[in-house]
Amino acid sequence: MTHFYPAFLDLRGRRAVVVGGGAIAEQKVVALLDAGARVSVISPSVSRRLDDLEAAGTVTIERRPYRPGDLAGAFLAIAATDDRGANRAVWAEAETRGVLLNAVDDLPHCSFIAPAIHRQGDVAVAVSTAGKSPALAVRLRERIGRLIGPEYATLLDLLGELRAELAQRVPDARVRTRLWYRIVDSDAIESVRRGDIAGARARIGRLVEAEEPETRGAGIVYIVGAGPGDPGLITRRGLERLRAAEVVVYDRLVHPDLLDEAPPWAERIFVGKRSGGEGHPIAQEKINALLIEWARRGGIVVRLKGGDPFVFGRGAEECEALRAAGVPYEVVPGVTSAIAAPGAAGIPVTHRRHASAFVVVAGHECGEASDLDWDALARLPALVFLMGLRALPQITARLITHGMSPDTPAAVIASATLPDQRTVTGTLATLAERAYAAGLEPPATLVVGDVVASAPVAERDRPAAAACLSPGAM
Repeated sequence: MTHFYPAFLDLRGRRAVVVGGGAIAEQKVVALLDAGARVSVISPSVSRRLDDLEAAGTVTIERRPYRPGDLAGAFLAIAATDDRGANRAVWAEAETRGVLLNAVDDLPHCSFIAPAIHRQGDVAVAVSTAGKSPALAVRLRERIGRLIGPEYATLLDLLGELRAELAQRVPDARVRTRLWYRIVDSDAIESVRRGDIAGARARIGRLVEAEEPETRGAGIVYIVGAGPGDPGLITRRGLERLRAAEVVVYDRLVHPDLLDEAPPWAERIFVGKRSGGEGHPIAQEKINALLIEWARRGGIVVRLKGGDPFVFGRGAEECEALRAAGVPYEVVPGVTSAIAAPGAAGIPVTHRRHASAFVVVAGHECGEASDLDWDALARLPALVFLMGLRALPQITARLITHGMSPDTPAAVIASATLPDQRTVTGTLATLAERAYAAGLEPPATLVVGDVVASAPVAERDRPAAAACLSPGAM
């Protein structure tokens, strides 16, 4: 596999040679002129537009075939002919002279690939497929173009005006780099999109003032729910907080792709138990102390938790500790697995015919020393147990012992919302054995009640990629 190194070249005033005069050569010439190059065309015949460009004095044209020596003084060359023999000759001279060469649709004779480019002012996004499929590159460029409109060119101009001023007002390079990310991740772009340039300037100004040495205050902790597994299921607000983080304190249920959303300089601190139960999680008191310490240093701390922070996530305990220490904090709710896991398997937690209420239970509280009211649980129409896979035999046995029918439908969903999601269904009497035979591993969610039977088998057994719950459902 060949990996091309992407680069944007400064061609202002540099000589570029295009061998060929047809429609493709014309496109290359126009792009080179846009980049400020001095363009020479070599071809026995040329398109009408190239004729016009020559008449305007914009390009020079030699109306003849290519011959050795034509690349003298060139910085870059493009062979836009259908003649592979000519391409080989141009390639040989380019290699001898150290001239960068792109031979159109002739990858063996290329020292660089010409990408598909989307431009908005000084914003340029280039897409390359390593020469394998220019058509795919064009289509990807078109998709990117729908995301990056003219408002980004306007925002870039505003940011360009700020560079020198920001270097003076925020002299610490690391703080300044963080500030740039906070600005570009802020809602200033929304003001620009509405045509409110003054509002965008004011928003950026407030962010700058907050980072100046004499005004930078104490830190803050954001307790953010990361969702049930799929990184696309974090909320928009949660993602914004994560992208501004200086410290990320996270547990095992957080998808690795979400950690990549944090800035590259952000400190990443793992505080959970490793997969398979290896090692020991950090005590909650130490996590609380960690959050307080980093916030008191003036940092933006994100405590990233799987699911929702207040659904068996001990987020309330962290809030209590932060409040007692006088540390500002904000809770950003997340999509809890109690709803998302059944939903991803096509199982509703409420249903007009089967369940007008459901209860969420911590599965790890269901061991031998459980003090839950099992009589009450056995009478409820729908139950959801989180983190209950290891206690599954005890859970099903206790529900049966306390009066729930052994024939009650039940399901276990493992790795919910992820590509390797698996769902095992059965009854209270059979589910534990089936789950064991299937080799399910945590994290897993148990659902008990007639709501399980209400989901079509195709819905229950399909993979997460086709699940009912999607990021667009939030």
